[in-house]
Amino acid sequence: MEKLKVLIVDDNERFCNNMVDILELKGYGIKGVYDGFQAIEAVKKEKFDIVLMDIKMPGLSGVETAKMLKGIVPGLNIIMITAFADDIAFKEELVNANLKIMQKPMDIDVLCGMLKTIS
Repeated sequence: MEKLKVLIVDDNERFCNNMVDILELKGYGIKGVYDGFQAIEAVKKEKFDIVLMDIKMPGLSGVETAKMLKGIVPGLNIIMITAFADDIAFKEELVNANLKIMQKPMDIDVLCGMLKTIS
């Protein structure tokens, strides 16, 4: 069976690198990038099964990036991650964009359970 390929997008480099390390140990194919522009380039070059992306990032926000990624790969699975899940405006925007949300700090077991439903 082929490894599930996951792209992690977060401007917090420490968080991004930690997630890359953890998910690699769990057996996933992982790439980490630090902004929306890098995410767009990565998706143009490689096939990913899922993108885990921070909502609040400088430059392109996570929601803006997600819309662009879905324009490139319409069926791409995207889970938005945030420390600000109580922000009503973000929740409405995510629901309207048909995106899932996961709150930081992330429960790795819950995340891996979500990833298994995609594979």
